[in-house]
Amino acid sequence: MFDSTNARWGLFIACHPIRHILISLLFVLALSIHLINLRIEYDIRASFSPKNSKAMREERIYQQFYNMSNSPLRSFVLFSAKDGGSMLRPAHLREVLSLDAEVNGQVLRRDSTTGMRVCDPLCSLNGPFHLVAKALLPSNRSLQLAANLSSSSSAPLLLDYPIASFHGSDLFLGGHILGVQTANHTFANNNSRIVSAQKIILWYFNRADTVETKKRMRELNLKLFDEAQIGDRLNGVKFEVFGDDIANSEMIRGAIQATILMSIGFILLLLFVTFVIFRLLSASPVPLLSVLCVVSVAILCPLLSSLAAFGLCTWMGNPLYTIMCVTPFLIAGVGVDDAFIMLQSWQHHRAIGCPRQRLSLVMVHVGPSITITSLTNTIAFGIGFFTPTPQMSLFCLCTSIAVFIDYLLTFTLLCPVVVLLSSHQCSAVVVADDQQQKHPPLLLTAAASPPAVPSSACDAEATGKMPPSTAALPCRPVVFMPSSPRSSPLHPTPPPWVHRYARFLHSARGRLAALCVAALMYAVGTSGVLRLNSSFEPSKAFPSDSPLASSISSLREVFEEFFPIQVIVNRPPNISDHAQYAEFNAMVAQLEALPESWGDRRTLLWLRQYEQFDRRTDKFWRSLGFAKHRQYSPGYENLAFFLDQLGNPPAIKTEAVAQRVGDAKDKQLRVTAFQFTIVVRHMTEWWNRAVVEEKVRAILDRFPQFNATLHDGDAAILNMLLTVKSDLIGSIAVTIVCMAVVCSLFIYSRLGVGAIALCITSICFTLVGVLSWCGADLDPVTMVDVLLATGFSVDYTAHVAHQYHTKKGTSTDRIAHSLHEMCPPMLQAGISTALCMLPLAFVPTYAIVAFAKTIFAVISIGLVHGLFLLPVLLCALPAEKRNQRKSKEMEERRRERGGGGAKQEEEERLGEEERE
Repeated sequence: MFDSTNARWGLFIACHPIRHILISLLFVLALSIHLINLRIEYDIRASFSPKNSKAMREERIYQQFYNMSNSPLRSFVLFSAKDGGSMLRPAHLREVLSLDAEVNGQVLRRDSTTGMRVCDPLCSLNGPFHLVAKALLPSNRSLQLAANLSSSSSAPLLLDYPIASFHGSDLFLGGHILGVQTANHTFANNNSRIVSAQKIILWYFNRADTVETKKRMRELNLKLFDEAQIGDRLNGVKFEVFGDDIANSEMIRGAIQATILMSIGFILLLLFVTFVIFRLLSASPVPLLSVLCVVSVAILCPLLSSLAAFGLCTWMGNPLYTIMCVTPFLIAGVGVDDAFIMLQSWQHHRAIGCPRQRLSLVMVHVGPSITITSLTNTIAFGIGFFTPTPQMSLFCLCTSIAVFIDYLLTFTLLCPVVVLLSSHQCSAVVVADDQQQKHPPLLLTAAASPPAVPSSACDAEATGKMPPSTAALPCRPVVFMPSSPRSSPLHPTPPPWVHRYARFLHSARGRLAALCVAALMYAVGTSGVLRLNSSFEPSKAFPSDSPLASSISSLREVFEEFFPIQVIVNRPPNISDHAQYAEFNAMVAQLEALPESWGDRRTLLWLRQYEQFDRRTDKFWRSLGFAKHRQYSPGYENLAFFLDQLGNPPAIKTEAVAQRVGDAKDKQLRVTAFQFTIVVRHMTEWWNRAVVEEKVRAILDRFPQFNATLHDGDAAILNMLLTVKSDLIGSIAVTIVCMAVVCSLFIYSRLGVGAIALCITSICFTLVGVLSWCGADLDPVTMVDVLLATGFSVDYTAHVAHQYHTKKGTSTDRIAHSLHEMCPPMLQAGISTALCMLPLAFVPTYAIVAFAKTIFAVISIGLVHGLFLLPVLLCALPAEKRNQRKSKEMEERRRERGGGGAKQEEEERLGEEERE
């Protein structure tokens, strides 16, 4: 059925080449026109944050808590002394405050659209540092911002680390001062126990509600980032800047670098394709201009398919991500593979003079192989669409669409061009009567036993002068496919070295060599898989030579000592209810009992300070004889005054409720939601962060009555690290099953399909191990790369397996002919893809370099499997042994007859095939 369909499709294309070309171009134009609405997503966090994960639910709760429409933009500035000394020296503090004042001048401005300050509602985020600086520099005028934190600027402040005492309340300094040395006594000159501090870090919270705000803060961050690289902004202090805007800018820079280098790869690909096609067509008297035209169309097909895929993704309302700049070059490297296979078959059938009959037979010969690889690549990329990372998901979707469109254009654009450029003089294939009797046709595209189209009819059809007697058969030739590959006039005989290699594959030495090669690969793969670690950082999305990389390295030092985990309590406890309050304290105690936690000493929970304040207030009234209860019981009666003294912090949400006190009505504040912070350590590795936050979620889930959720701006990425291993295994399994199903539609051998599936599994397993040895981590980038490689692996297995099962004769002959026909296109495909991706190895961006390494690895491993291991496996299949014995028995009977009885021999062979 498929052969008949391919033959008719090839004949239809050859009959209407110009129509197919015009329809193809209009189809691409109709899809590409949507690029006028192109939108590029530059936000690195949005690129790696799944939309429907529990982390995004937590992010929405966080936005609702602070009344924001978008996730905030965060940035930090890390200060250290150029001489390596303490940052608490007056001169160094003044320089820090001067830079801080410039930033505050921007973040305190109000947006013209929303009327809100850029830093709202966390404008006092650096308040603890301002208090420290004021204590150490009492005459510094720029510290007037600290007065907003307290109604009394003369409040006593005892500096200690990590907890200072301000106005009788604890003040946590661990989030701003790092590398601190303390003394056992208090220095009288500044009321401090702090001797020195190596680093100071200031955090800035920027709303991203409007374009105006985003633009202003982006310009400020990039300006500071450039000044930090120059290093002459401050005299005695060096500073490092990290922010979302800076990461986005560096990611764009990496994409530009990749595009420039891939352009070089595209030139190398163009030269290689020109060489290969010129060599393929050199056997025929084809003009140089025609060769260049075929080369141009072979390259144009993948580029047009990429353009159409971009347009379709835009029409679906999706943005384009920077990593998708790889797609056109990837499709160009992969798409020319189909062109190589088609042109190779076109030259193998050059004995057919009529282009229509020739294309019809080419479609029968290589159509299934091209279809298998294209569909499996489409499926592999399509499965990658379901990865949780938006950037990788859309990259896979776009590439999947592009692969499928390129598959269509290979037949509807490249084939018509080849037909038009070929000679229009048709000469029908003439097969001798004895050959026709000895090798009956496998496929008749016309009705049962139609007459062959004579040469004159084909010539007349080419000139548009079809005689009436053949008018009904303008495009219905008879296609002859002789059964024996040795005697086929349409397939050249393999050279002797191919037969020698085929005999080696079939020998015991070949099987032993294959076993040794497989054992070596599996040893490398197993050791690599065992050493694979789950890890990910946003720095993998931008160049490693970026100055931002050093900033992230410094940030790792900060996270080793200080990392905040914010918890939002959406149903606060009623502290007057002793049982409920005890349950809440039990929840907090379990959080503080985590091995990574600093304990209750560094937990930022306002309820503890309020309870102390409420207890002191009750004690005061009790001393005056105005006690309301015999024993102290916590309550929210004094909450309004307490919050007023703190400046009504935005992390505590309240509402006024009416309460009856005797005969009078009074209003009392009720807490509706609040945030507290658990401080943990040893969070330099993202895997540790993911594990700890999952522990926190498990504890919060044990107390559903409080509806508490944690918040971490990177939680979406961290969640993926916990599931990437199972997701990778499941995705590979689904992909292999889908590929096996596709292969079974064209290869009518269960053992053959099983051999392909086994080889794909072997390639994927070995690939993961090799990538591990090349420095890859188990992260979403590696998962997508392996899925793509799973699709590519079919290119190196399906071609040989399909040709092997369509041939007749001994297994040695079938392997020889299969390798002779498919080995050159496979090698050309591997070289072309490698040339196109070669410049990517020099891009200093982890995600892109990892992709290039994956391509190189799968090409190498795939060729070893496709040209060595798979042929050995096919020859060793039990069913193939039975076919070999039957072929030997027929050969012995032929020799016994002395070369006679050819007709009887053919009848016996056909009877054997029918019984099979």
